[in-house]
Amino acid sequence: MPLSLQIELPQMICFRVTRNCNARCRFCLAPPEGDQPDKATLKNRIDWLLACGVRTIHFCGGEPTIHPALAELLKHVHTRGGKNRLTTNAIVIPNSLLPVLRTTATEVKVSLHGDQDHHNAMVGVTSFKHTTRNIKRLVAAGVNTSIQTTVVAEQTWVIEWLSEFCLEEGVRRLSILPFILRGNGVDCSDEFAHTPLQRHKLHDLVKKKRHALNGRVDVRWLDFSARPIHVVEVDGRIILEAATEAMDRVLCHIPGSKTPHTLK
Repeated sequence: MPLSLQIELPQMICFRVTRNCNARCRFCLAPPEGDQPDKATLKNRIDWLLACGVRTIHFCGGEPTIHPALAELLKHVHTRGGKNRLTTNAIVIPNSLLPVLRTTATEVKVSLHGDQDHHNAMVGVTSFKHTTRNIKRLVAAGVNTSIQTTVVAEQTWVIEWLSEFCLEEGVRRLSILPFILRGNGVDCSDEFAHTPLQRHKLHDLVKKKRHALNGRVDVRWLDFSARPIHVVEVDGRIILEAATEAMDRVLCHIPGSKTPHTLK
């Protein structure tokens, strides 16, 4: 029996096109490592996923916008009847990408973590002005744009700041991610990790902000530690990612995928 008939995948899957990145986030869930697959390999994986019943390809990384084939991959999904989502730091959004995002009805989620000083400190590069400028370009171009932020311990003020930013810039959705112990986050857990009480208070604050902004900004609580998510890694493995790497489970390897040391 073909592998595509033996496994059950969700309607949406996170699809890593690269582990490379132009930021150095201190809390990064998928730190830069290895290489990136070529266009043909990624197209084949997309076709296989769609054949397995996946309907939405959520492009992620690393930073997916640095992959030279991203625009073509978005169009590939769209022409085959799939839907696109993209999570990006929006440090660089080429002019040529904007019309592709719009015509393929791609939902774009931009990572923004607070005001200039805080954001730059969190992502490890001076990028606040680039990211906020590109958020404005995305909205002006008619691209469905939302913002996500990772909130670390003792920094709940960013929720108010980002709520105001969304209202001012016409962004209709804000996703709040509490810090979790994955990737780079393991090394800064003493500084960033929430106590159970802090986490509970943060969740309550998000609920209150969601109620206060109802009808203007859709404020969401997005806790990656609450339930595992399906992720396609750059080497073609489909992994059920849990709260920590030790709890991850490899489900399968997409047929025809190259081994990591041969990726190009």
